Amino acid sequence: MKWKMLCAALLCLLMQEGFAQVVKQYVIRGTFKGIPTGKIQLLASNLSDRTSKAVDSGIVKNGVFELKGIVSTPQMMTLNIVPGNWRFDIFVENAAITVTADTAGAKHYDYTAYGMGKMANIIKFTETGSKVYDDWMAYQNDPVQKQYQGIFGKLTEKLKATGKDINAQYKVRGEMDSVGHLQKTWQKAKIERYVDENPSSVAGVYMFYNLHLFSNQMPYTTFGEMLSKFTGEAKASIYYQNMQFELSKQKAVQPGSIAPDFTLLKRDSTAYTLSSMRGKYVMIDFWASWCHPCREAIPHWKAVYQKYHDKGFDIISVSDDSKWKDWKKAMDDEKMPWVQVCDEFPVKGMPARVGSLYMTHTIPHYVLLDKEGKILVYSADETKIDEKLKELFKIF
Repeated sequence: MKWKMLCAALLCLLMQEGFAQVVKQYVIRGTFKGIPTGKIQLLASNLSDRTSKAVDSGIVKNGVFELKGIVSTPQMMTLNIVPGNWRFDIFVENAAITVTADTAGAKHYDYTAYGMGKMANIIKFTETGSKVYDDWMAYQNDPVQKQYQGIFGKLTEKLKATGKDINAQYKVRGEMDSVGHLQKTWQKAKIERYVDENPSSVAGVYMFYNLHLFSNQMPYTTFGEMLSKFTGEAKASIYYQNMQFELSKQKAVQPGSIAPDFTLLKRDSTAYTLSSMRGKYVMIDFWASWCHPCREAIPHWKAVYQKYHDKGFDIISVSDDSKWKDWKKAMDDEKMPWVQVCDEFPVKGMPARVGSLYMTHTIPHYVLLDKEGKILVYSADETKIDEKLKELFKIF
């Protein structure tokens, strides 16, 4: 009897272990309407360079497919069906996941001019079986979130109605920025409440990752405090790791730090290095020919330059232009008397090298350095620079 009981217990244990092995993998079963056959790929994104690669693939037959595999932590991935590059995003975690999709109403895009071909984003789809996806969608579908989306929809139509009137466009963009600030404040509070209750959920860190992605002016301390809340799977996720790297880059450009050195080309293609300006107070001006507020600020900086240059102040403008002909034309038009260099774009589809180094996700952006190259002011607000210069040169 004891032997039978021992065997039964062992069998039960083996069954439990076998079950555990099953649940420790993802099993994605799906059906498509409008796509009877094809090849399906599961694409994972590389957040550092915005590329993606296939981590799994299978066959669509009679509109049905199945994929099996293992992920270290839950991750938002793309299901892509070829031919046609029909695609939509799902959360993949080690669970039994069911998806349905319908090609009706899909949005078609042609990126052949950029070397990426044609694709179609599927709008009508469902995912069940992923707790992470359920929590993400509950956040996305919150009535307050939907309310803001409606407001932005109306402002987008208002923006389109401005035509080519640049001043009118930026007036509407100002309205959008104001609404965006209110929305992001609500989102941060909503995410904080969720994370306080679910610190290890990848849904929470993914929510915060998306907020940070579109809230680049979040203070360094606020960013760090929020990241410190995550534990477990959330902390092991690619979203946390990416933001931790971003935090380290933000730390490097905080007031009191030595400004990261860089070398870029001037108009005549000769190299110019930031550290060669040591011994002066220097403002790095991040701008571009296509940036309307950047261009509007130039007369002000000309006056500032004239006022302080003989007292030991200088400016170096770093252009975010990818086309030198646009940059050169803007310099000819504006006739700025200080050093001009153009940023580099070494990785296709990624932001400029020095702009990324300085975490300047929006322009104009200004960084004021002391004579030793230490950062005094790091801000998108020109008045912060003005106030510091008055203090440095004792002019009231």
